[in-house]
Amino acid sequence: MPPPRQCHRKANSFTASLYKAAQIQVRKEQAEERRAAESAKKIPVLDTHIAYLKEEIRKLTEQLENCRSSLENAENEKRELKSEVEKLRRLLEAMSNERSHQTFKNEKSVTFQKDRIEALETHIDAITPLTPTGGKYLKPYSMIKSKATVQERYNRIIKMIENLVGPLNVDAFLFEFMQIANDDPDRSFCLTLSPWDSFFTVVRHQLSDGFMKDFKAFTLERLKIDVFSSRQKIEEIKKQYSTSKFYSFELRKVLKPSRVGKEVLAETSLVKIADLKSLLSLRLETLARHNRLIFDSGTGDNIVIGVGADKGADTTKLAVVIENVSSPNNPHAILLAGIYTGNDSHELLQKNFSSIFDQIDALDSISYFNGTENVEKAVVKKLLGDCKCISSIYGHAGQNSRTPCYMCNRAWSTHGKNIGTLTNFDFESLGALRTLAEYRLTGTPLLAIEPSNCGPPGLHTLLGIIQYYIVDWLIGLAIKIDSGSSSDVNLKNRRKELRLLTSDVEEMEKLVETQTDSLDSLICIKETMESCLCKKKSSRRLPKQSCDSSCCVVSAAKKSSFSKTLLFQCSSCQGTSHDCCALLVNQEVQNMTSRCLLTCFDCQFGMISNSDRLRVVDDKLAVVRTDLSQNEDVLRVTDLERLKLERILKGAGPTRDLLEAAFRSVGCDNRIWYQELTGNQARKLLRASSVSKILSVFDASTNMQLTSSDLHEIQLMRNVMMDLSFLMTSASNSVKTDEEIDEIELVVKRFSKNLRLAQPNATATPKLHLLAAHLVPHLRLHRSWGRVSEQGIEGLHAVINKVNLRYASVMKTLHKSTLLVDRLGHHNLLFDVGSSWLKDD
Repeated sequence: MPPPRQCHRKANSFTASLYKAAQIQVRKEQAEERRAAESAKKIPVLDTHIAYLKEEIRKLTEQLENCRSSLENAENEKRELKSEVEKLRRLLEAMSNERSHQTFKNEKSVTFQKDRIEALETHIDAITPLTPTGGKYLKPYSMIKSKATVQERYNRIIKMIENLVGPLNVDAFLFEFMQIANDDPDRSFCLTLSPWDSFFTVVRHQLSDGFMKDFKAFTLERLKIDVFSSRQKIEEIKKQYSTSKFYSFELRKVLKPSRVGKEVLAETSLVKIADLKSLLSLRLETLARHNRLIFDSGTGDNIVIGVGADKGADTTKLAVVIENVSSPNNPHAILLAGIYTGNDSHELLQKNFSSIFDQIDALDSISYFNGTENVEKAVVKKLLGDCKCISSIYGHAGQNSRTPCYMCNRAWSTHGKNIGTLTNFDFESLGALRTLAEYRLTGTPLLAIEPSNCGPPGLHTLLGIIQYYIVDWLIGLAIKIDSGSSSDVNLKNRRKELRLLTSDVEEMEKLVETQTDSLDSLICIKETMESCLCKKKSSRRLPKQSCDSSCCVVSAAKKSSFSKTLLFQCSSCQGTSHDCCALLVNQEVQNMTSRCLLTCFDCQFGMISNSDRLRVVDDKLAVVRTDLSQNEDVLRVTDLERLKLERILKGAGPTRDLLEAAFRSVGCDNRIWYQELTGNQARKLLRASSVSKILSVFDASTNMQLTSSDLHEIQLMRNVMMDLSFLMTSASNSVKTDEEIDEIELVVKRFSKNLRLAQPNATATPKLHLLAAHLVPHLRLHRSWGRVSEQGIEGLHAVINKVNLRYASVMKTLHKSTLLVDRLGHHNLLFDVGSSWLKDD
């Protein structure tokens, strides 16, 4: 037990604790009371605050619930993630184990590959020198420009092939390689032409079937490859596009000049198109299929065709030109409508081509398939050709008539004393325009085409003006300078004078030759008669050669002396006599209109002695010698005049030589004085550089001091030539605007004015009138001058001549004409598909 003191202490301590506890409790109660009093004061405020707190608690409770829900979701996701992590951990452990295993295997494989690489590198080092590149980098083949590099690569390839197939098999392999490459559809490499390309080559180069056969055999033998398609396929294409079925062929016999100059009856063919509309529709369909038909302001929505004829060599061709293409005047684009042997006169055109003209007149519209549907277009017709051809078709009298223009009734003379010159004739003015109805009143026009639809022929109009007013003027001025003449040289009159002198010389040469033969015959007659008198014996009579003359010189002379003499019956005594026995030598016989009026020697002079007979012969010899001497003198004088004038016209002078050298330097050789210019020569002549070079000839000439008038004339002609150059350029197939036509009109007026001032005494030709008066109205109506012209028909002559030469060995006339028509049809086809090889003008 504890001591009592300690218990007392404990009791006191307990009492004190209770006291303190009581005090604390009192204080607490007092504090509680104070707080209760204070709380009582704050109750209204607290109620309000409690209300807010309750609302806040409600919201927090909702948030708590949401957080709980989110927490549950997060715990679920955590559990799922832990599960995924566990799976990934197990997978990673598996992969790690697999990687370790694979690493081991790879290390083993790398070791093996290293060994293999080392072996391959050793092998590559050994075969690298044998490869085409030699182990070096090669630039792309398309970038190679050196032939040496190409040769080097070829050598490498050949070496490689030798290693592959053996040196002895390289050639055989190369042949096989080319054949395989040629047959490979994935390669554009080709050694054999397609059937169409083969057809094009045959037509382009006019290859015969015999040549194709031999050439194909040769290429097969040497190249082991047939370059062309089979001849059968080529013939199938030819037959497919043959146009001869649209034509009719007639056999004709006409008189043609032979090589020796005689006219002989020759076999020719008349070719006429029988169905123009169908063939034209077929061509339009082909053009439309290849997008080559053109409709512009010049054609409108119409099909415009030009119809023209022209004579080339001994045949006249009728052709149809389609304007609705890019180059209508291309000879390959021109459709042949007919051809016959003869000139292009009105009568022959009507006789041979009347059926074709009827087809053309009836062609008011045409239908064709344009790729989607059949369309029908109106047809507008124009007349083409040179001035002579157009006049023939209309039945016009021609360029030498009183009204030489076929477009208007303007009257003037182109020859004679009332000739119209540039001074006294207003060639720029229009006459009353001709109409088709007017032509029908005075004749029979072959085509129902208004004259307003023909216009000036571009090529012939310009060439005629250039030849007459430019080239002839240049030559005349050179002759004037070389001869020192003070007056102008009219080259036209000089040429006419030369033709007359040449004709006189030819006639005199024939007369002198005849008189010389007569003199020789008389001398032979005299010698024969003297020989008979000296021998004092009669002439030897040969029954077959002697005549009834008292002195037959034929029977007494050598057989060769009078071998060509003829017998005649004397009109007086009715006896027979030789021409020479009657002293009728060549001249007398040729002058006799009828041999029935001839008389023998005895009837002319009576029965005379031999001495008198010799005297008659001597008298006749004297007359013949006198006439021969006089005619030889006349021939000598006439020939000297001809040679003198010919030397002048042919250019016997320094200025003329310089002029011809200038012509040659610009590609317009005019050394042959009668040569006319071609279209290409005229174009070269009118270039600005050529004009300056040619006219500078007269500045360099020192033979004659040019007057101020001559220099002014040269300057005017320079302007004339430059204006002609502009007009020739404008004669293209372009469609002209109003501004361009206005400019052409100003140039034409300036050209006419300068030409009249430069050559006031020159003749006003119909071609000059056509250019100066009718060109601008034609342009305002048709918007073009040279789009369709006679130039293409002129080119067609050359094409036909070339084809005729190709088929010269064909003996049958009709078969040759059929081949010609088919070949021209093939030319049309190649043009229509865009494969013509001729350049466009």
